[in-house]
Amino acid sequence: MVDLIDECGQDLKSLGYENTFSGKFSLSVGRLEVDTSEKAKAVGFDKGSYIIYNCPLLHGFGRECFEYVSGEVCKGLKRLLKKHGLTKKSRILVVGLGNPQILADAIGGRVLEKIELDVFRKEIRVFKFAPNIFANTGINSFDVVHMLAIWLDVDGVIVIDALGTDSPSRLTTSIQINDVGMTPASAVNNLGKKLCASSLGVPCFSVGVPTMLLAGKISPEVPESMILTPKDIREELENLSKILALAITAAI
Repeated sequence: MVDLIDECGQDLKSLGYENTFSGKFSLSVGRLEVDTSEKAKAVGFDKGSYIIYNCPLLHGFGRECFEYVSGEVCKGLKRLLKKHGLTKKSRILVVGLGNPQILADAIGGRVLEKIELDVFRKEIRVFKFAPNIFANTGINSFDVVHMLAIWLDVDGVIVIDALGTDSPSRLTTSIQINDVGMTPASAVNNLGKKLCASSLGVPCFSVGVPTMLLAGKISPEVPESMILTPKDIREELENLSKILALAITAAI
């Protein structure tokens, strides 16, 4: 299962992929509109808008870099929200997927912790929830999110989760956002039901970060079930959670 669209193995430029460099902190921003069934079949991803941020120097420059990357991700999120008619007045449910007990799968919950809510407003319009994983709760993440989306009468859902990558250099240095949604635990299996507009009834946006590498991708001698993560994963998760929390808060 491929999580990052620019690792699908296809010549994305022939499909309209655009990659630009910002000029700061070696950040590049790739964009691809998968707007036909033919493109979707070629890349193995659903139709929608994909934006990929690659910043190999992300963890080397501190606060100034974090704020810059956060600002760029915020611009992308605003673009996707606007595409679907969502505004600052829209009701949004932010969902942090993953297993909080495993660092490589904890990015969703870590971001939620840093998104501050004004629960004393007359009308609350931003909500956040971390459903944990099926193995820990016995409850499918889709079922909980679907129920909350209906009960809270939201206009859109933003889902945050860890992704898998084929490249060690992409670990914790890339961010992918889209308006397609995502399937929980897709990096390690494909058992969950997809969180998307058609299944939830409202626009669904995903924010993903590659924090795990399937060892079998590196060497056939290593068990495919073994997952590798950066040695500084704790610090890098802290950095990424700050970046994404700032971006999401500013966008909604």
